[in-house]
Amino acid sequence: MSERAQSSVSPLSPVVIIGGAGGFGRLFTQLFAKAGSDVVTVDLAGEVDLHLDAATVEAAPELDRALAAARVVLLCLPESAAVTVLEALDRRLPAKAAPLVVDICSVKHRIAEAAGRLCLQCDYVSVHPMFGPERDLPGSNLVFMPVRGSERVAALLAQLRAWQLNVIETDTETHDRVTSLVQVLAHAVLATFANARDRFELSEALVQAFATPVFNDLDKVSQGMVAENPELYHNIQTSNPWGADARDKLRHALQETLATLGDDDPQGTVALFERVRR
Repeated sequence: MSERAQSSVSPLSPVVIIGGAGGFGRLFTQLFAKAGSDVVTVDLAGEVDLHLDAATVEAAPELDRALAAARVVLLCLPESAAVTVLEALDRRLPAKAAPLVVDICSVKHRIAEAAGRLCLQCDYVSVHPMFGPERDLPGSNLVFMPVRGSERVAALLAQLRAWQLNVIETDTETHDRVTSLVQVLAHAVLATFANARDRFELSEALVQAFATPVFNDLDKVSQGMVAENPELYHNIQTSNPWGADARDKLRHALQETLATLGDDDPQGTVALFERVRR
C-alpha cells in the first residue's frame, strides 16, 4: 500500500487502481496519495501492490479485501479491458461493498452500456483525461460523465477541480460524438501526414535544412503519435460509433481540397479558405 499523505484523510480513500502500472495509473496513484488517500495498485506487471489480472484471477484474498474496503475503484484501462474488469467486479464485489467506480476510457460506447447493467450497487462515473499522463495538469481538459451516484461523485468532481483540471460535464453519447472530431479525425489526419511524408525519398538532413515551423509542428506531433501504442489509436478509430462518419468526412474533404488546390483557377482556393476560416 502506498504511503499516506500527511494531510487529512480524503473522503475518497481507500482507492484501488486497476491498471496501476500504466501512465495514467501511475499519475492517479501519485495524485490520490498526495490528496490523502490510501492507494492499492493492481496490474499484471510493474511496480504495483498486487500483481494479478483482476479480470480473470480466481482466488485473490488480498484483492477481495482491498475491494471490500475501497471507496473508489479506478479503472485505468482501455475500453475492452475495462468492460471485462467491470464484469469481474460485478461478480467479485460483496453486496455490501459499494465503491465509486471510475473509468478513463477514450471511447465510452461499450463501457457506458456495461456500467448501465453491472455493479448496480456502486456509484459510477466515466471520465476522459484529454491529455497524456506526462502533461502538466493545471488547465488541462477532462470530460466528466456521471452515470449514477451523488455524494462521492460530487467529492470526485471537487477533487478533480482541486487538481486544477478544466472539467467539462456532459454525457457519454456527446463525448463520443465530439471525440469523433477531436480524436478520430485528428489522429487520422496525423497518421495520413506521417504516411505521406514517408513516401518522399529525401534525406533527413535535407528535410531539416528546409523545414518550416508548420512542418516541424506537424512532424513532431505525428511522430509522437506513431511512436505510441498503435492498438490504442486503432481502438479509438474503430470503437467510436461516429468513427466511420469522421473518416468519411476526411475522405471527402481530402478529395475536395486536393482537387481545389490543383485547379489552375485560384478562386476555388480563395472560396475554400473563406468557407473554412473560423
